[in-house]
Amino acid sequence: MGLTDKQFELVEKIAKEKGFSKSAIFVLALEEYARKEAEQKK
Repeated sequence: MGLTDKQFELVEKIAKEKGFSKSAIFVLALEEYARKEAEQKK
């Protein structure tokens, strides 16, 4: 699965604003998603 241009631009924007690499943004997003999923299952 690839990213749309809009999604890629958003990741780049967040990475620049936060000073993280693009891969770090994906890791943070994945962790946040997993946390929310775990909360819903409680």
